[in-house]
Amino acid sequence: MDRITKFAQEIAHAAGPHADRHDLEGSFVTEGVETARDIGYLAAPVPAELGGEGARTAEICDAQRTISRACGSTGLACSMHVHVVLAAAWRWRRGDTVVEPMLRRVADDKAVVVSTGGNDWTSPTAVATPVDGGWRVSGRKTFASISPAGQMLGTFAVVGEPAEGAEVLAIGVPISADGVRLEETWDAAGMRGTGSHDIVLDDVFVAEGQVTGRRTWGELDRPLLLASLHAWPVVSATYLGVAEGLVDTVVAARRERRSSSGGSSPATDRQIGLLDAELRTARWALYGALADLGDDPDPTEEHYLMLQQMKRVVTLAGQEIGRVAAEVAGGGAYARRGAVDRMIRDLRAAPYHPDSPEETLLRAGRSALAA
Repeated sequence: MDRITKFAQEIAHAAGPHADRHDLEGSFVTEGVETARDIGYLAAPVPAELGGEGARTAEICDAQRTISRACGSTGLACSMHVHVVLAAAWRWRRGDTVVEPMLRRVADDKAVVVSTGGNDWTSPTAVATPVDGGWRVSGRKTFASISPAGQMLGTFAVVGEPAEGAEVLAIGVPISADGVRLEETWDAAGMRGTGSHDIVLDDVFVAEGQVTGRRTWGELDRPLLLASLHAWPVVSATYLGVAEGLVDTVVAARRERRSSSGGSSPATDRQIGLLDAELRTARWALYGALADLGDDPDPTEEHYLMLQQMKRVVTLAGQEIGRVAAEVAGGGAYARRGAVDRMIRDLRAAPYHPDSPEETLLRAGRSALAA
């Protein structure tokens, strides 16, 4: 058994017993995230030369499925850190040394990175104003998952007013910096333990050396294509793991009920067959896309569209699995919170990661017509 698999199993073992409690309380999944940090999983994508495991995206996807079967919030919180590290490692392997300090901090100091790209995406609203030696940045970052455990914020700010064509800075900011504060705002229907609170930047000084890249406001350009190359497989694997855990749970319960009652109905048998079909389709989509991409792909628009189509399939499969699993589980799952209810609600978060399933179809259609 390889080290990444062992990491995932250990995290799942630590997180699983607390998943329902954190869901009920809306509290941060401390046990799973601390284990992920302490054993080295969060540093796994760091190149071996810098103290990590050199894990690539496909290995992390396998691990995310294992973690998320036990606790979706732990899986999603970890995904928002590890995809940033995967992208930074990709840059480092190509000679981009500006990311090396961050990678070394993740490996040596077990630093946790909080990313905000899913909310900022093409059009961040935080504003960077030039000053001597750097910038002053102000703005609010929402959906900052894993923030209760974070030490570094990887985010974006637009130079001047947000507008088409404006320059956007990619910046790294210590969460302990003057003017940075965490506001505990997260109270959602699902993925309640991710700690996806708001982070507010109030006139925060950012030195020029903290700028890790530049892009254009309103455009899906190379930095976002690179982030997507690693984010969407990892995030999709997380939701696939939740769906697998849900199906395992409801099928085991139905199997036990059938043994005690001596049979089951054709309608229920069909529903379980549908759950199996949806899971298989989602797995084929994820691993088919990873196979097409190869071990070390480039951040191209073609690859972006491929991954968005994959994510759409996994997302819609998860929504259908949640619906059917609720019917198979029966009224007991609806009447009180517990593992089945928790996982169904966790799956409801998937469509909110950009792009939405409908936006993906529009993009794919326009791409095909432009060919």
